[in-house]
Amino acid sequence: MESLRWKEQKVEREKRSLERHAKLSRLFREDRLVFERERKRMIDEAINSAEDEEQKNRLRTLQEGWDKKMRGAVSGHNRFVLAQTIFWEHFNEVWHPAIRKFDLLLNSKPDDKE
Repeated sequence: MESLRWKEQKVEREKRSLERHAKLSRLFREDRLVFERERKRMIDEAINSAEDEEQKNRLRTLQEGWDKKMRGAVSGHNRFVLAQTIFWEHFNEVWHPAIRKFDLLLNSKPDDKE
């Protein structure tokens, strides 16, 4: 029953997401200051939704690091390239090793020494 309701709500979630994207896109083109305020508000809202204070602090530190790196990028193209680089570094250094570890745990055959 829950999955049926989730599927029914999908259209509404997609509609709200597209509306939010259109609004942010318009603000980015027309009023960068208002765009940055809205972006900051949305980030703060996401961070403050964390239940644990330690988690909130980790998220704030992560966001501050991201913002600091992006400030040095200057152009939109450089920000895009930098974001890609940060993503792939994280993927190769964190995600991929974790995926390999779990793959080994889940798919390794037990020793035949018994």
